[in-house]
Amino acid sequence: MEPKTYAQAGVDVLKAEAFVTRLKSLSKRADHQRLWPAAGGYAAVYPVDERTAMALTTDGVGTKLLIALELKQLSTIGIDLVAMCANDLVCVGARPVAFLDYYAVGKLVDEDADQIMQGIVEGCDQAGLLLVGGETAEMPDLYKGGHFDMAGFAVGLVSKEKLITGDKIKKGQKVVGVASSGIHSNGLSLASKLVGNDKNLKEKLLEPTLIYTKPVNEILDKKPEAITGVTHITGGGWRNMLRLSKDVGYKLTELLQVPEIFEYLGRNIEPDEMYKTFNMGMGMTLTTDGDADLIIKTFSEYGFTAKVVGEVTDSRGELVIDGVGARGGAINLKE
Repeated sequence: MEPKTYAQAGVDVLKAEAFVTRLKSLSKRADHQRLWPAAGGYAAVYPVDERTAMALTTDGVGTKLLIALELKQLSTIGIDLVAMCANDLVCVGARPVAFLDYYAVGKLVDEDADQIMQGIVEGCDQAGLLLVGGETAEMPDLYKGGHFDMAGFAVGLVSKEKLITGDKIKKGQKVVGVASSGIHSNGLSLASKLVGNDKNLKEKLLEPTLIYTKPVNEILDKKPEAITGVTHITGGGWRNMLRLSKDVGYKLTELLQVPEIFEYLGRNIEPDEMYKTFNMGMGMTLTTDGDADLIIKTFSEYGFTAKVVGEVTDSRGELVIDGVGARGGAINLKE
């Protein structure tokens, strides 16, 4: 039977979130008090002096690796790996500076490894990162049938002036949405089952994740106060917006175009599940108090599509999306 939810595909987002909460409690130490507060948990921010801090984050590519391996198209998943980390760094206002990779495989195949690394280097160039090191591990007893895994680790620098904490997000501020290139690197466990053996659809799933770091950093350089919050739409779909502040909600009414791949994936799935799982054509959001035009203009100069999609409300922990529910009604996503 074709799955209708992310959980039925084997991924329980709420359970994973509960695990992270337990992990934070288990790992808490006195020195954690030194960390600077940052919006959304996208990166840890560790001060190096009174004015500057390191932002640190890590991520992977997930089930997209299996599709790339099946189609023998490995040249772009390195871009995805970098994107997942770099886009998280700018959510706290950081400028990405350094990247390390971990590549674990049963048996090293030069052609495959070279393609993967070329993608990582391309992603680093797009993000403004230096690839400064990494680890390659051959584990034939663990990874069989050509399977492998990848992880990325990224470091950025952020000043107190540019740090995004979420505390400046207020009712009435505009939300700017930035278009995705497609599914990016989340929801693939469900999507891969929904497309079945259709090679053309699987190739669409391999479209690399867009990297938004340069326009965000340019805006912060020009006018740090222009951005009050940044959301990278990853695992958990549009619920990610609710991570930035517990004091507000959002109402989105003028949405970006939904890519065709999501129309196919959603043919038998409830709209609220789609928006809780996928980016639905919006890879990043930025909240702003009066500088929407600056944000849109800057993103467009880098070739990205951006527009005002809604506004901040005082409905704490609620995200209302107009026009996407049954018969064109609204859906309400909660934290």
